[in-house]
Formats: sequence, structure tokens, C-alpha cells
Amino acid sequence: MSFIDPYQHIIVEHHYSHKFTVVVLRATKVTKGAFGDMLDTPDPYVELFISSTPDSRKRTKHFNNDINPVWNETFEFILDPNQDNVLEITLMDANYVMDETLGTAIFPISSMKVGEKKEVPFIFNQVTEMILEMSLEVCSSPDLRFSMALCDQEKAFRQQRKENIKENMKKLLGPKNNEGLYSTRDVPVVAILGSGGGFRAMVGFSGVMKALYESGILDCATYIAGLSGSTWYMSTLYSHPDFPEKGPEEINEELKKSVSHNPLLLLTPQKIKRYIESLWKKKSSGQPVTFTDIFGMLIGETLIHNRMNTTLSSLKEKVNTGQCPLPLFTCLHVKPDVSELMFAGVWGSAFSILFNRVLGVSGSQSKGSTMEEELENITAKHIVSNDSSDSDDESQEPKGTENEDAEREYQNDNQASWVQRMIMALVSDSALFNTREGRAGKVHNFMLGLNLNTSYPMSPLRNFTTQESLEEDELDAAVADPDEFEQIYEPLDVKSKKIHVVDSGLTFNLPYPLILRPQRGVDLVISFDFSARPSDSSPPFKELLLAEKWAKMNKLPFPKIDPYVFDREGLKECYVFKPKNPDVEKCCPTIIHFVLANINFRKYKAPGVPRETKEEKELADFDIFDDPESPFSTFNFQYPNQAFKRLHDLMYFNTLNNIDVIKNAIVESIEYRRQNPSRCSVSLSSVEARRFFNKEFLSKPTA
Repeated sequence: MSFIDPYQHIIVEHHYSHKFTVVVLRATKVTKGAFGDMLDTPDPYVELFISSTPDSRKRTKHFNNDINPVWNETFEFILDPNQDNVLEITLMDANYVMDETLGTAIFPISSMKVGEKKEVPFIFNQVTEMILEMSLEVCSSPDLRFSMALCDQEKAFRQQRKENIKENMKKLLGPKNNEGLYSTRDVPVVAILGSGGGFRAMVGFSGVMKALYESGILDCATYIAGLSGSTWYMSTLYSHPDFPEKGPEEINEELKKSVSHNPLLLLTPQKIKRYIESLWKKKSSGQPVTFTDIFGMLIGETLIHNRMNTTLSSLKEKVNTGQCPLPLFTCLHVKPDVSELMFAGVWGSAFSILFNRVLGVSGSQSKGSTMEEELENITAKHIVSNDSSDSDDESQEPKGTENEDAEREYQNDNQASWVQRMIMALVSDSALFNTREGRAGKVHNFMLGLNLNTSYPMSPLRNFTTQESLEEDELDAAVADPDEFEQIYEPLDVKSKKIHVVDSGLTFNLPYPLILRPQRGVDLVISFDFSARPSDSSPPFKELLLAEKWAKMNKLPFPKIDPYVFDREGLKECYVFKPKNPDVEKCCPTIIHFVLANINFRKYKAPGVPRETKEEKELADFDIFDDPESPFSTFNFQYPNQAFKRLHDLMYFNTLNNIDVIKNAIVESIEYRRQNPSRCSVSLSSVEARRFFNKEFLSKPTA
């Protein structure tokens, strides 16, 4: 049987592309003209522009007062060989008041042959000579794989992690309860989830992680998945140079100090100057800048101010031998003017970045940007457009129209001073704050120009899974808004040069899509929901019900969430949801769902240890959502020490108070693993079904 990837997500019509490399070597006798040279010595730099490429504009650094600059800077462009590609070279003079154009030259790239490399001189103003070295080659290897299969690095991590978890579970459960752990095949996959909720989620998750670390549960987990506020804590923890040797307790003390400061201290003149310089550097390199970048810098300055250059790929050091759970981060890909509920996610780990629906997977090390903007430097290598339009709003304008508009806008911006340009770029357009175009994070569309024949949903067996054995109410989640997730099967736009990414909590506030991938085979989910509720006594299942609906729409196994358990049992610290019939609902995980609730913590300072003193009782006597003056609002970014201690200690207590619930679930998962050793999501018969489906599709005549 020929090789079939059962997790291939899309069929892509492959087109080769060209890599055009330009080395700006040097220039001699740079002049502003006889009169201009009398007033000022040029501060030259060079701009390169190819309108038909995704990242069309690049520039060198400038040299102060140098008429014979030597740059030796290298730039790469990915070209569609079927288009007329023209390189525009502009020699510029940098000034505080106004940058001046000293000359422009044109080079037709079609005049070069593949494999050719040559130095080309350009003359400006009949005096200045600039030398560029150019080469053209065929891109021979792809940067993306179009498969839902786990990347090789994650597979290797799982093998190493399972070896560690087997020993850790034996230690955690004791000899009586670990009898089923004979080999790594008996080791269940445990995932820990943290919801969004701003600093409330971050502080609460810090208490959770401390409890899981000290109890030994963290040593038995394969994944930690976060969203919004919980990822802020994950970033703080995993970027810390002393983790995991130093546990969360000491790191949490550092966090408490960081979040106690007034956020206005982030806006001192020195820091604002640094923010502006960083943003302008990003904009000058061709990357989009939006309000998200500003917000991300402020959060990063608060939490990881001395580790701002940490990248997702650098976290591999924390997991390369399976010593820690693999952290998973998420954000949401959206369109500028469509509800977030209709779209799906962008998921990242230390090993890869994954875009769902039209699925491209690439190594996270290639993104090369800082933690709060990890996706910002995606380069569209080997992906070239069939259309030269730069359409973020999906308009169907003729070729070149958008580029001409962009060029006119660029020329206007270019004549302004540095300060004027910065102000225009950041605050002059009200859309920066009033529309998603300005507020959402924007990244280069690395799927630009792909020709997509077909795509498959997240579950590789969606077309082949039978549901006859399930009851009718199993197929419909309790949340029934028809607009929710309406377009989750719609493919990613491959014509826009940029895509928008926002906080995943705008869809639903739990990162279940990260761990419901069938390839991860998760047996036990321990989720912590810090989402806002109308009151402390409100039902805590809204986000979990949305997760259930999302899973059912993707034909992914998920236990039935019974919202009426709240009416029967009242508010509890955690709830357990299991598959009703494990023999029928194969591969369905068990969910332990922790909610933000102050119940037993009011009476006990530790599990089984009652509070005695007045101070101890006053510390624990607080409401989370009922108190109008509560510091636990999603939009509060300053936590006094007492507020931090209350929320941190509450979730620390709630987690420890239910450790036996978690241990019992682990024991049950081990037994289920032993009885069902294979968690392969795709059987050979299913592969054959997909094989037939692919053949049937590929045999269709093309229009």
C-alpha cells in the first residue's frame, strides 16, 4: 500500500517559487547635490521594494555623515516566477525633520537566470554608484507540512515524558494503586488547562500550579494548555531561568511583587521612548503594528521585563528531555468584521505553530520573535501569490490597485519626520482603537498564494465516524446559538497578505481545542476555569458547554456536560464528567472541572485544618464576583499583596483539597489504558476509506 498520511488536512496544488537574494554591498560618492552637500552630509540608507511579494519592502540601516557607506546587508524575497517581478531600489537620506529621496533605480528580475549570481552597479544623479549582489534560485524544500499529525519533536517528547511519568505516577499513587503501570503503554495522557480571565486567571493559575507541583500531579502531566491570562502565568513560569529547578512557590513571590506596582509606572518617559523605538523598529522591518503590540509590551514589561526576548522555540530547553509538561499556547484567527465565535484557533508550542482549518504547520523556531508577539515574524517562504493585491478586507480589486494605494500612503508617510511617522503609525488613525483592524494583532499570512483543492476538519474521521450508538442528546450541546462556530469549516483566506489574530477567549474561554486533537490521545483533562460570572452563586458551566459544542461539531469525543448537576449538588470546587458508556464512547476523556469558588477555604486554612484566629478568618472572608469593590475584575492590572494572596491561596487550597479526586481519576485512566492499550485515532480501515475518498476527489476533472 502506498503511503497515506491519515492526518493530511488539505490537498495543496504545489507550485515552485524563486528565492531572490539581494546583498546591498556599498555606495560611493553619495551626494545631495552641490547645494545640499554644502548644508549637510548625507545619512544614507537603501530601500528595496518588490510589489508582487508578501513582505514587499525592506531597508538597510542608515549611516550618519557618510558618503561612502558599506552596508553588506542581505535580504531575501520569495517570488512567483509567473509574475513580472521588478526590484525598485531607492537611495534615501535620513533626517530628523524629513527623509529625502536621493535617487531611484529599477531592475527587472526576469532578466536573471535561475542559478545566476552577479554584482550589478546602479548610478544615481550621475555621480553616486551603488553595488548590489543578486542571486536567483529555486526554492527546493517546503517550510510547511499540511498534516494534523504531531511533529517529530513532539512525538519524541512524548516518548521521553512517558518514561518520566511512569516513575512519577508510581511514586504518587503508591504500590497499591500503580499495579497497572507495567510499561509506558499503560501511562495515561494527562492535560492541565487554564482559562482566560486577565490577571485574575494568571494569579489563580499561579496557586494551582504551586499545588500541582507540590502534590506531584504536575510531574504526571504531559501537557499544560493555556489561554489569555493563564498563558501569561505559563510564560512567566517557563521563561524563568531557574524553572523547573526552582518551583512555583519562589517564582510566585516574584510575580506578586511585579503585579503590585501601579501600571502607570509603565508609562514613564524613558519606558515610552523604549516602547516607541521597539515598535518603530518592528514597523521598519515590514511587520504590521497594532494596538495589540502596545498592550503586549506593557504586559511583558510587567511580568517578564528582564526576559522580553524569550521566544516559544526557546522553551524547548525546558522540555527537551521530557522533564516538564509541554506548554501549549493559543490565539484566534479572525476576519476584520466577522464575529469571533465563527472562527477557529492558532495554536503554538515550543515545537510548532499550527493554524487550524487550512492547516499549515511550521517550526516555531522560524518565527523568531518575542514571547508576547511570537507569531509576528512569520515569513511566507515558498508561498507566492497568484494575485498582487494586498487585500485585508477581501475586496476583489484589479491587480496592483492595493499596492498603488499602499505606495502612495507610503510616500506620504516617508516624507514626514521620525516623530510624525511614529505618531501617524500608532495613534493618528482612530481605527487603531475603534476597529479590529487596529486592535487585533496582525501577522503576515504564511498561507498566502496556496492553491487549495480540499480541506478536512480537525477530526480526521469526521466523515467516517458513526454516531448510531449515541443518544440523540449526546449530539447537541446545551448552548444553541446558531451563530456560534458557524464558519469553523471555512478555509483560511489565501489571498490576503495579512491575517488577524485575537484573544481566544473571545470565542470560548477554555483552550480545549489544544488538547482535543485526536493525535494527542488525552485521557484525563484537569481544567481550571477563572471566567467571570454574574455572581459567585451563578452556574459555572457556560465555557465548558461551549467547549462541548465545539467538540461535537468537530466530531471529537467529549463527555456529556450535564448543567443540571449544579441544581442537584450546588456550587462545588470541582466537578467530574465522565463518558456515560466508555465501551461505546471510545477515546472520550474524563474531565475534572475546577471553578473559581470560595467555599471550604473560608473555614479551612489547609485541607482538614480549620481557621482559628480572627486574622485567618478575615483573610478568607471575601467574595469574588459579588463584591462591587472586588479587585478581581478581568480589567484590573494591579493586585495589592492581600488580593494576590487571597486569590492565590484560594486556588492553592481548592486544588489540594481535591487531590484525591485527581488521583482516583488517574487510577481509572491507568486501568482504561491497560484494557485499551491502543489509542491510535485512525484504524487501517479508516485509512483505506480516506484513501478511497482522496482518489475519488483527485479523479474529478478540473474546471
